[in-house]
Amino acid sequence: GPWDIIFGGGHGANVTKSAHHLDMPVPLQQTYIFPTGVSAIGVTATLKGITPRSIIMALTTDHVFTLPKDLLNPRRPYPQVGAVAAGAKKKSSVPAQFAPTKEEALPPYVALLPVKPTDILTHSHSTSLIEGIISSPSALESTSLVFGYGLDVFFTPVQSAKAYDVLSPGFNYVFLYLSVGVVLVSWAITSVVASKRALQDRWK
Repeated sequence: GPWDIIFGGGHGANVTKSAHHLDMPVPLQQTYIFPTGVSAIGVTATLKGITPRSIIMALTTDHVFTLPKDLLNPRRPYPQVGAVAAGAKKKSSVPAQFAPTKEEALPPYVALLPVKPTDILTHSHSTSLIEGIISSPSALESTSLVFGYGLDVFFTPVQSAKAYDVLSPGFNYVFLYLSVGVVLVSWAITSVVASKRALQDRWK
């Protein structure tokens, strides 16, 4: 148990393992094409590490770009075309134990990584000669603070999985308060009725 791990157990000598007896590592790789040059690269960081990470890149086109980590996953399945779509067996280069599951929903492999305008953090502003990118956690798990430095400097909060821990500005607080009030009133009424019914049953 935990006590034996911390203070040592009385079951004899410690058990040791050699790295030579472990399973061989399985390298996975995929090749991607990026349409522009990259002058600096970084990665988002959050307080608990729950939020999926994104790759932050400073491009030679004077923009800062964010790329979801899943797009660089070497386990992305290859699209089924031709005879494979007709029902023939497809020999996958990914071992079965590393094959993506249905719950992961990894996008099919495409060699060219797209540069979407919605993923450009600088929008229409230009940032020249960014030499490094630093990221730091914030008080919100969904938000990472990204700072790029060089000839120009750039700072912005990045939400890789949207603001899942923040209520939207249009959230209906009145309905929430009314719902909680109705639940509390219902609980109070049912408690009184149940206690009276239990008292009446005792007098029978």
